[in-house]
Amino acid sequence: MADMTGQGFTLLLYMFAFATGCMTLVLSVVFHIRESYEWTKYFIIFHTSLLLVIVLQVLSVFVEVFLGDTIAYITGLVIQSLLVANVSFLIIFIPYFTTWIIAHPWRYPYRAIFFVLATFYLALSVLYMIFSSLWVLQTVMMLIFVGTLFFCIAVIIKNLKTIEQQDVRTVSKSIIILSFVMMPLLIISLIFPQWRYISYPIYFMAFSIIILVFLFIYFRRIPQVEQQELTRERVAQYHITDREYTVIQRIQTGMTNKEIAAELDISVNTVNNHVANIFAKTQVRSRIDLLNLLNGQ
Repeated sequence: MADMTGQGFTLLLYMFAFATGCMTLVLSVVFHIRESYEWTKYFIIFHTSLLLVIVLQVLSVFVEVFLGDTIAYITGLVIQSLLVANVSFLIIFIPYFTTWIIAHPWRYPYRAIFFVLATFYLALSVLYMIFSSLWVLQTVMMLIFVGTLFFCIAVIIKNLKTIEQQDVRTVSKSIIILSFVMMPLLIISLIFPQWRYISYPIYFMAFSIIILVFLFIYFRRIPQVEQQELTRERVAQYHITDREYTVIQRIQTGMTNKEIAAELDISVNTVNNHVANIFAKTQVRSRIDLLNLLNGQ
């Protein structure tokens, strides 16, 4: 009975993590459409992969609780295989995404190291599926993933000042603090395997909440900016061309670069170039910062 209660609590925890993760993913997609930063699409891939881990863990608990032993065993193998493949991908992708955050190229030997670690993780996972009684294999697997995560966090800490966008720097600092706060729980998870399934959703939920707070603040600022009327005189000091002014007017209405291109009958690349020139002239890094500047906020 106690075991069923524990599994029910774990399932509930994963469902909460899944819900916050879905909200974060949806708002991240909207943010990417509005801002069209290069790194945001990689964040969406990263967050989707983390969300998939949560989904697979929920399915794993679900089949164990509600399905028969034979079906649960077969289904569990399929889920475990997908989970292993996804985590192996993350071991490679997290360092790659980190290089986008700090604006440094992904150089050797780091690239080769993480490919080797992902392959080693994959091999250990196969062994663990065969010899499930050997908990030491799962411990080593967790060490590889957590080690990769904290190596990337250390890289971000070292290169924090190179992150150009203030918002991204703030979010990075929050994730760094979260990771160190979660460290005791991660250590406990290494020592006591039964705690591992609880540490995953807690960390992911806290991570999602940090991103959600950032996105809520971003979207909260939008109506305040869009209510202001933009005039030609406000942009005169920045030497904005007529075409760039036209683009700014449409940015103010909330149109995406693709929508602006369609309305002005020009290519999206041309709009991207206009936006880049506008940002350079006004020395801002986002649409919100641009509109705040031009509206004197």
